[in-house]
Amino acid sequence: MIDMFGFSRRSKAMPALEGHLKWWVIESERFNLASKTSFRVFEAVVAQSQEMAIENLRVSDEKLDESLMAAAIQAGKIEDEFDWEPVSTLVRHMSVSSVTTQAEVAERDEVLLDMLRDHEFYLDDFRDDPQMSVGGGVYDLPKT
Repeated sequence: MIDMFGFSRRSKAMPALEGHLKWWVIESERFNLASKTSFRVFEAVVAQSQEMAIENLRVSDEKLDESLMAAAIQAGKIEDEFDWEPVSTLVRHMSVSSVTTQAEVAERDEVLLDMLRDHEFYLDDFRDDPQMSVGGGVYDLPKT
């Protein structure tokens, strides 16, 4: 039987990870400081537990923010770190899910699955730095 995402019930498993790591998909609400709007984003991380997954995403976001700040300083857009304002801030994690199949990733965000597949699941990158994340789609918040 094929589901709405084109996967059979025996969907391909996510690639195996070393060190008892598991795949996680985190859906977060973020606030864009320039446009003053909220949006949601899906990101893949690897970790042994839900708590570690959230921490790895936090560290990954911090590294990205530092990199963007350094680029802005180098480009002359800001003078130093005291002039820096991040692009967006975390509001909350809407869901944190351990996933074992590609279909489970697609159910949450097809764009994220495509990103992972297109880059061989970033296996070398995750092996070198498990405190990284891979971003998927960016979406408007659901209307309540």
